[in-house]
Amino acid sequence: MVRYFDADLVAVPTAAEAYYTQIMQPGPGTRPAVTQLYFPDGTLYSETTYANAQRRVLQGPARTYYPGGQPRLQYTNDDGQINGYFRSYYPEGQLKRNDLYDHGRLVKGQYFAPDGTLVEPHVPLRQNPAFPGGDAALVAHLNQHLEYPREAQREAAEGQVIVGFIVTARGDVVDVYVQHSVSPALDAAAVAAVRTLPAFTPGRIDGERQPIPMLVPITFKASGTLKTLRRFGL
Repeated sequence: MVRYFDADLVAVPTAAEAYYTQIMQPGPGTRPAVTQLYFPDGTLYSETTYANAQRRVLQGPARTYYPGGQPRLQYTNDDGQINGYFRSYYPEGQLKRNDLYDHGRLVKGQYFAPDGTLVEPHVPLRQNPAFPGGDAALVAHLNQHLEYPREAQREAAEGQVIVGFIVTARGDVVDVYVQHSVSPALDAAAVAAVRTLPAFTPGRIDGERQPIPMLVPITFKASGTLKTLRRFGL
């Protein structure tokens, strides 16, 4: 499967509009799927592995490169969480970051200046996207735009839909999908609410604006009340 992206990693419909070209090579059945992203000159920008094409959960090694082919980021995911060493490099090749993770939990971290000096205090790897007004405003926005489908009310359907999406390097919400389904009606209502979200302040990975995957659990109650909670996923 081939997809196209602009320089901010926002999906575009045609190759003529693209800066990056993405090729996904899904494995058979539940086998891992490898996604490769290429610069305009055809050299590799990134390579990531998913548990399978349907789950969209990162699993296995991930690498990104500078335009000249020098390593930029190297790490390993386990069920969507960084596990083991996360290393990054400056364009000239010096080690920038050497963090050790245990299934998403930072065990120890080292961040170096370009001259090799250890920077203290440690610089966090990730800055999450920020919703205007904070978490409370995000919850209020989703509650305002959620509708409990009538057919679900008639059936007293309830449960928690987990909706995933990407906040782009510009802060836009794109690629909205259902990671955990309850029913077609409730899934559609949750997705529709998330698609109304305005732009976030972009997140950063290793100090640079990057697309950030997010998860939002949305709970529907049979009484007709709605509750939304926020959770990030890498």
